[in-house]
Amino acid sequence: MTTVSIVIPTLTRPEPLRRALESALAQGGVEAQALEVVVVDNSAAGDARALVERFAAASGGRVRYVAAPRPGVANARNAGVAAATGDWIAFLDDDQEASPRGLANHLAAVLAAGADASFGPVEARAEGGAPMGPFTPYFERRIARPDGADITELSAYLGTNNSMFRRARCLEGEAPFDVTLNESGGEDSLLIKRLRLSGRAFAWAAQASVIEWTPPRRLTWAYVRKRKFLSGQVRSFVHHMLEPPQWGWILLWMAVGLVQAAGFGALALVFRPIDATRSEKARATAMGGLGKVLWMRRFRPALYGSGLVS
Repeated sequence: MTTVSIVIPTLTRPEPLRRALESALAQGGVEAQALEVVVVDNSAAGDARALVERFAAASGGRVRYVAAPRPGVANARNAGVAAATGDWIAFLDDDQEASPRGLANHLAAVLAAGADASFGPVEARAEGGAPMGPFTPYFERRIARPDGADITELSAYLGTNNSMFRRARCLEGEAPFDVTLNESGGEDSLLIKRLRLSGRAFAWAAQASVIEWTPPRRLTWAYVRKRKFLSGQVRSFVHHMLEPPQWGWILLWMAVGLVQAAGFGALALVFRPIDATRSEKARATAMGGLGKVLWMRRFRPALYGSGLVS
């Protein structure tokens, strides 16, 4: 029997976590005895324990609570991997809701493709039913490929949100996620890059969608700019963290970033008096370009851990 562990890292989000847990336990197409849900509580106070233990009791022990009290996104993911027992490990963020057969569709896609990991679509919706407006593309993942398609060459654009990995091929070692990226993030991008360089293959699970519920505090251009800046930094610093560093790629991305920062920065100024939304979109792209240039550690904002929770 193929066994799967769903790992849900969480940090002080009780209601979104409840929704994520309910969707994880409602998965169809997977035998109940083949599925476990591991919730990693990344709060120092153990905020999620009571909620998770209620789910554990109601599910006959299929839900397990793991404490990882030192805040940090890599710490949480590593603790989840260490505690999980499945042949496959799926990651679901605590602000996401899995589709009813999402896990079965991940398994079908990755097994049919003979791949080592699969990634699925992320659909963005605003909490409370508010419109996403122009912010939708910044919180979604859509790839125009058929179900089961090889997307290994798109590894730079992938992340662990809504993903599944073959444990024995992808998540070996004591700490597969680099803990030096606890607060900035990018730990998943680095892992995926290393996996690609080691010959691992990735499949697109087009039917395994999740909804990412976005709180109103994120639906601001200031937040989008900060997120885009960090995304640009990740594009560059991942190559620096490889052994040996890939300086050719770093210089290439820095050159691309300079062009983006200058070109889209100018467009933002042009559009500012006539189209505020287009101006903000251009400004966000310019910030992503600037991140590719200023990728060094001292310029990295904190979006996780003790910093702002993303």
